[in-house]
Amino acid sequence: MQIESILRAILVADPVVSGMVGTRAYQTTLPREPTFPAITYQMVSRVQDSLTGIVQARMQYTCLATTWKGAADLADAVRCCLHGYRGVRDGARIEEIQYAGQHDDHDETTGIHWIPVDILVTYLEET
Repeated sequence: MQIESILRAILVADPVVSGMVGTRAYQTTLPREPTFPAITYQMVSRVQDSLTGIVQARMQYTCLATTWKGAADLADAVRCCLHGYRGVRDGARIEEIQYAGQHDDHDETTGIHWIPVDILVTYLEET
């Protein structure tokens, strides 16, 4: 299983995150007529050490809502769920997940607020 899917499963299993978005966590793009709040996610970069097989990936989780507070609360929930996580899940040994920062944004035309949350994931794919 890909690390993106593994991390999505961790997020939607978290009671705080799922209480806000249910299963509305989408890879790269929202559906045509989205319900908010929601999360989109994407891998920004992925580097693998050829000697150890350890991978470091930078993931971005964009937390979207109709209010800034809704987006901020969701961003906090995503950060709290993932930061510090370690464990083996679905064929990957996650060594460490670190929060790497975020910023606020807003679209005045649609009224949607979003906060991209950057996460660094260090893991080893089990073979």
